[in-house]
Amino acid sequence: MVCAGVILRSGKVLLARRGPGRRHAGLWEFPGGRVEAGESAAESLRRELREELGIEAEIGAELARARHVYDFGEIELVAFLVSKFEGEPALTDHDRIDWVEASRLLDYELAPADVPIAKVVASHKRRGRYQGTHPRRFGEKYKELAGDAEAAEKAKARGSTPAGAHLPIMLSEVLSALEPVSGASVLDCTLGWGGHAEALLERGARVIGLDRDAEELERAKARLSRFGDAFAAVHSNYAGAAKALKTLGLGPLDAVLADLGVSSMQLDRPERGMSFKADGPLDMRMDRSKGKTAAEWLAAASEAELARALEAFGQEPDAKAIAAALKAKAGTLTTTWALASAVAEAKGLGPGRVVKANAFSAHPAARAFQAIRIAVNAEDEALAKLLRELPYLLKPGGRAALLTFHSGEESLVGGYLRAQRSEGLWAGEIAAPKTPRPEEVRENPRARSARLWSVTRT
Repeated sequence: MVCAGVILRSGKVLLARRGPGRRHAGLWEFPGGRVEAGESAAESLRRELREELGIEAEIGAELARARHVYDFGEIELVAFLVSKFEGEPALTDHDRIDWVEASRLLDYELAPADVPIAKVVASHKRRGRYQGTHPRRFGEKYKELAGDAEAAEKAKARGSTPAGAHLPIMLSEVLSALEPVSGASVLDCTLGWGGHAEALLERGARVIGLDRDAEELERAKARLSRFGDAFAAVHSNYAGAAKALKTLGLGPLDAVLADLGVSSMQLDRPERGMSFKADGPLDMRMDRSKGKTAAEWLAAASEAELARALEAFGQEPDAKAIAAALKAKAGTLTTTWALASAVAEAKGLGPGRVVKANAFSAHPAARAFQAIRIAVNAEDEALAKLLRELPYLLKPGGRAALLTFHSGEESLVGGYLRAQRSEGLWAGEIAAPKTPRPEEVRENPRARSARLWSVTRT
C-alpha cells in the first residue's frame, strides 16, 4: 500500500515533480510513499511528508483510494486530506513543486496511480446556494455531510465531530486489546461505518460485521468491499451474534468487538430522529424496517413506565417531572425539537433551549434522549443477551473488547464480566476500563464518555 497527501494552502493543492533518477522521473504526484509494516496509512504519510518535504503535517480525512498495475506489480494508493502543516515544503526527492487550482490538476502529466485521485479532487463541487443570508437546512449548513473533506477538517479544528462522519473511538487501544490480529477471525458486533473493522482488515484479520441498521450496513459493505472474502456483513442485532455465526457455519472466533455507541451517521442525519442537533421526525429506531418509533412509544407508554426508563437508562434526576410533562403532551411530540423543548421546559429552562452551547457541553435533554432511544430499541435486553453468550463466541485464548458510553452500560458489562470471571470463564482479574486519551477527546468530543473493557477467554 502507498499513501499520498492532498496538501491544501489558500485553496490550492500541492503537486510535486519526481526528480531525475527516480522511476517515472518528470511526472507529477501527490507527495507520499510506501506504508511500512506496523504503521497505519496515516502514520506513514505523516512520516513520509516529514522525510520528503520537511513538514510536520496533521493528517485529515481519507479522500480516495485507487489501484494501478505497474510493470513491477500492483499498488493501492490511499490519499488523505492535509489542510494543516508546519514548515515550508523543501525539495529532496522532487525537483519542483507547484500550488495548483484543483480544477487544473489534470492539466499536469501525473504518475498513473495519481490520476484517479486527481479526478476526485478536481471534480469536487462547491455547495449549492441557499435562500437568505444564512443556511437553514441541515445539509446546507454542514457541508461535510455531503462529503466535503475540507469542511470536515474545519469541524474537527473547532472541536466538533464532522457531521455524518464516524471516527473510530480508541482505535489504537482497541487494536492493542485484540492483538494479535493478523490471520485472526474477528466478529465486529456493531459495524457502523466500519472504522474499527477497516483497521482490523488492514492488519490481516478476517472480519464478520453485524449491524441492525440496514441503511448504514449497506454503506459500510460498499466501503469495505475492496477486502473481498476477508470481510462479510450480516444484518443482525448483536443479540443475534451466536445465531449469525451459526448461519455462516462458523464456530468460536479469535476476537469479538462491540462498540456500543450510537454511530455519528445516525446522530447527524435528521431523518433518523436521534439528536436535537437538527429538527427531524422523532424516530430513534436503529432498524427503521420494524418496531415503534420514539413518538409512538412515548404516546403508548404510561407515565410510570416513562419515569422508570428515564431513571434506569438516563439516570435523569428529574425523571418524574419530565415524565409527567411528556405525558401531558402525549401525541404532540412528533419531532426532536418538540421533545427537547418539552424536556427543557420540564426542567424550568424554557422551551427554546434546544441547542447545545458547544461540542463539549451537556444538553439538558441529553439524558432523556438517551433513555428513550434505549427503550425504543430494547438496547439493555440486547446487550444482556450478547454478554451472556460472549464467552462462548470465543476460542480458548480469544479476546473481547467492549466500548461502553454511559453508566448503565458500564454497570451491565462490568457485572457480567465479573460474574463470568468467578465462573472461570475469563483469565485474570477484570481490570477497570480504559479511558480515551485527552488528545482524542479534543479531536472527537463524542469520545469523551467512552470506556474500553477487555478480557481474555480461559
